[in-house]
Parts: sequence; structure tokens; C-alpha cells
Amino acid sequence: MFLLGLSSVALAQTSKATSEDFNEFFKKFNSDSKFQISRVIFPLKYKANNEDFELLDYTMTKEKYKVLHLNNKADEKYLKRTLSVKKSKATLEERGLDSGIYIDYIFELKDNKWFLKTFVDQST
Repeated sequence: MFLLGLSSVALAQTSKATSEDFNEFFKKFNSDSKFQISRVIFPLKYKANNEDFELLDYTMTKEKYKVLHLNNKADEKYLKRTLSVKKSKATLEERGLDSGIYIDYIFELKDNKWFLKTFVDQST
């Protein structure tokens, strides 16, 4: 009985230890374009405003994807970023200062690796 309890604790610790650290993933995601593309779930489903400001569903193929730079310090003059990381989900909010930028990027932990799952662009 005690051995069983001990092995399940050891198992829990190993599975937790193999989960990728979001901050390390995010750094590499923004500095290595090949890595970034390998960590986007394609086809990428996302929501964006159309010309009538209606939020619609879209899908993007790998070929149409443009590499993101979500940690560019130069953007901070006109962009506020807020990151919240939960156990298996992370959300990066980008809000324009004096502009209509309003985008949420949603990352998901899948098989102990972080991926960009979707984004919602409500920019005006």
C-alpha cells in the first residue's frame, strides 16, 4: 500500500517536471520562426472583425501564416501586453494605447508542450 502511494507521487512529480515552462517556450516562440510555426495548431482557427465590426470565424493555413513577434519591446510605446498563465492555458492580451488594437492570443498545453491554439482580433 505504501509503495503504491510512493510510486504515484513519483509519477505525478515526473509528469509535472516534463511540462514545458511557458516563459521558456514563449521566448523561443518569438525568437525562432521555425519553432514558432511548429508550435501553431494548423489549420489555425481564429476570430476577427470584418469591415462591419462583426466578429467572425476564420481559418488560416500554414502557408498564409505570418510569424508573430509578441514580445517586441519597441511596441511598448503604443501597446500594452498582459499575460496570464494557468495550468494548461495561457492568454496574451494586446491592447493598443490610443489605437484600436485589441487582440487575445490563446496558448494551450498539449502533451506537455505549449501551442498557439487560436487568437481573437477585435481591433477596430
